Amino acid sequence: METRVGAPDQTADQTPDQPRGQVHWLSWARIVAIVAVVTIHVCSHLVLEWGTTSAKQWHFGNLAESAARFSVPLFVMVSGAVLLVPRPSERRRDFYLRRASRIAIPLVVWTCFFLVLDAWSHGREVTAYTFVQGFLWGRPYYHLYFLYVVAGLYLVTPFLRAFIVGADRRLLVAAAAVTLGLASADKMQHVAMGGGGGFNAFTYFLPFLGYYLLGYVVATTRPRRPRRTVLCWSLAALVVSVLVTHFGTWWLFAQTGAQQGRVLYEYYAPPVVLATIAMAFLLRALFGDRASTPARSRRVRGLADLTFGIFLLHPIPLELLVRRDQPVFSSAYVDIAFHVGVIVALVVGCGLVTFVAHRIPVIRRLV
Repeated sequence: METRVGAPDQTADQTPDQPRGQVHWLSWARIVAIVAVVTIHVCSHLVLEWGTTSAKQWHFGNLAESAARFSVPLFVMVSGAVLLVPRPSERRRDFYLRRASRIAIPLVVWTCFFLVLDAWSHGREVTAYTFVQGFLWGRPYYHLYFLYVVAGLYLVTPFLRAFIVGADRRLLVAAAAVTLGLASADKMQHVAMGGGGGFNAFTYFLPFLGYYLLGYVVATTRPRRPRRTVLCWSLAALVVSVLVTHFGTWWLFAQTGAQQGRVLYEYYAPPVVLATIAMAFLLRALFGDRASTPARSRRVRGLADLTFGIFLLHPIPLELLVRRDQPVFSSAYVDIAFHVGVIVALVVGCGLVTFVAHRIPVIRRLV
């Protein structure tokens, strides 16, 4: 079965707690997460224009950002939900070869492409040094660090599987909580004190280990409450976390300005951690482990398989067609509608390009 980065195979050797076949809510999680990613990238400039844009536009941007910060952590949780399932029949060598075939080519090709695009868009010269630097720093463009996160998580997956086999449930939950807590503490002290916080191609994955483990925990948790109860509590937790992020960011911007005021947007900030966990439980309660029909499962999985291509491609039209000639509207409501339209256009347009690319033998390996 074809497997994409951030969209791993959902069918091999299952544990007793792991539903057999394709897990329906995980496909929906990928779809929701990619819409959130695009939303962040489209609306982020509104937040940074604190003091120069209207209050309506800024609050729209802040609310959109606050509601979408679960995006990348949810992608990581999806990968953990699937890849951390112990597979005794899979040799470590086979795992690495299979995952390398999925991640290596896109990582190299898109790193090179976006290094050139970034240099061209900023009028800088492309040199061998900048290429090497781009690979080693692991952030050739603002979104591509995710490929280095995935590569690092792939490398440690066999060892985490061994840990999962030998760990009881409480130890597994504690490990996820401790690693997430450490990542959160590191990021908070970096914002407050300015120490640490630097990551590169070899370390970007480390703060996401907690989310990776947590994805497996959520996917293998046996519900003890009716789905409707889980749905209501998850939705309530999600709304509370979004409101805390929104109003907390508003207060922080007023007190400290744009540079220090974005701390609650961090992927490891407590409200974002809560929002990500709540979204995972919400989607599982809403869509379940299995679709109502095989046809529906195939359709949703087909849409979910487009998410990697959308993730990789959407900054290109955003940079070339929108950011370089950002329109200015006299009405805040028109501007808000424009941003919503850009989000829809990027998701649909890049999804269609990816759909076509998947049918071209060579190109499909890139998206």
